[in-house]
Amino acid sequence: MNGAVAPGLAATAPQERGWRWFVLGMLLMVAVTAAPAWPPALALLAGMVRLLLPVEQFALVVLVAIASCALVGWWAGGRLVLGLVWGLAAGYVVWKVPLPLSGYGAFLRGWAVTLGAAFGLVCLLTAAKPFLTRALAAVALAGVVTLLGLSARSASGAGAFDAAAQMLSQEYQQRLGASLDVWRGRTASESWRGFAQRFPEAVARTERLEGLLIALAEPRPASASVGGARVAPLVVLAPTLLALESLLALALGWAAYHRLTRARLGPPLAALRDLRFNDQWVWGLIVGVTVLLLPTLVEWRTAGLNLVGFFGTLYALRGAGVLVWYIPDRAAVWVLLALAVLVPVLGPVWVLVALLTITFTLGLGDTWRDFRAGAGSRRPWSP
Repeated sequence: MNGAVAPGLAATAPQERGWRWFVLGMLLMVAVTAAPAWPPALALLAGMVRLLLPVEQFALVVLVAIASCALVGWWAGGRLVLGLVWGLAAGYVVWKVPLPLSGYGAFLRGWAVTLGAAFGLVCLLTAAKPFLTRALAAVALAGVVTLLGLSARSASGAGAFDAAAQMLSQEYQQRLGASLDVWRGRTASESWRGFAQRFPEAVARTERLEGLLIALAEPRPASASVGGARVAPLVVLAPTLLALESLLALALGWAAYHRLTRARLGPPLAALRDLRFNDQWVWGLIVGVTVLLLPTLVEWRTAGLNLVGFFGTLYALRGAGVLVWYIPDRAAVWVLLALAVLVPVLGPVWVLVALLTITFTLGLGDTWRDFRAGAGSRRPWSP
């Protein structure tokens, strides 16, 4: 099936740039997937990671993304053996993952397979589009299929959404409970008591972090948009977190596939400094803000919050690209050191808020005034 997707693309598309960031990304993938097994000293950090990833088995989603790319690559003229090997490997892992076939286990398997199938279909139909456009379309398609599946489980639809929200809320509580048990076992030791006497401020910060994690995972009455069920605050943002996690998994799968075969599906991933996307996407942010502000749309406030969270993150990444564009490589190390110094002084929350505010403002401003328009392009980009 040579040339069925992108005729001549394998001969004209550039090759991937280096291995440094790819290897770092794969190491982070393994690390976050293994968060439940982190040592007791990192139990609170592990709890935070486990709460921020709706699909805790992140490596599984990446594996399905690689399999999807391999199957599309076979259709584009690649090797059938590669597609079969990755497809069978992904199917085996999805089936054998040590989780029940109901509840969160069913959600994990369903989302991973749906996302992989959606990405493969989008790649087949939109060979000329850049990666980010394809990935967003795949996430949107997988989301629609998931919503239809949830609605089909209930005559009214609302009951199915309540069940999904409560399932995620219970899953978050279980994850955090396991991490806190490990952490509290450490704080009960003699070595921790000695550490607490020497560094009381550090202990106070860990206690505040523990309280924050409990507040994020503790169920509370939700708005009418989710039927009034008791869910954890992070469950309200689960669609945004799941979409962002899925984009990252697809990016890692895309990068891994193109380092395994010569049958290309598109240009390589761009550097962060070259990240751009259609300026019309700002309307997603505008709609989200409008829904949050208008009192007549209170029932849609959860949807508005997720729109703001998702598109706000994309614009923050775009703003980070603007910053990286203008910061010389030699100065980047000093900037990172300055941030590291500010974390213990101001606290990680304030440093993160300040950084997100700056990058979001730059990214949103880049929609109306292209801050990188006057500078020569450093390298070709493909969002």
